[in-house]
Amino acid sequence: MAITWKKLSFEEDVITKALLTAKGDILYASAAGVPAALAIGADNHILRVATDLPAWEIIGAPTAHTLNSHTAADGAVDFNLQQATDLVVMTVVNEAALPAANLAVGQLCWATGELSLHICASAV
Repeated sequence: MAITWKKLSFEEDVITKALLTAKGDILYASAAGVPAALAIGADNHILRVATDLPAWEIIGAPTAHTLNSHTAADGAVDFNLQQATDLVVMTVVNEAALPAANLAVGQLCWATGELSLHICASAV
C-alpha cells in the first residue's frame, strides 16, 4: 500500500465553491488577489472587457461596410462559382494609356476611347 500525502489549505487562501452561485458563473480577479464571479450572460450576449473587468454585452447588429473599406486582397479571391455582377474593370483613356507595369496575366483593361477590352497575355 502506497503512502499518499495531501496538502491542506485554509479557507482564506483558496477560492471556495460558495463564490459560484449558478451554472455558468465565470471566475475572474476583480483586483490582484481578489476573486469574483460573473453570472452567466443572457442569450445573444458576448463577453467583453469594460474598464479592465469582464462584462456581458448585447451582440449588436453588424454594421454596413463596403469592399473598398478593407485592404486590397493579397491573394486569389474565390467566388465559389458565383458571378460577379455590376463589375467594372480598370479603365484607361485609350490604348496608348494601357498600363505597362504591375500587371498580371489575365488582367483586364477597358480603353474608353476605342471602346475596346484588352487582356494581359504576358507580364514579363
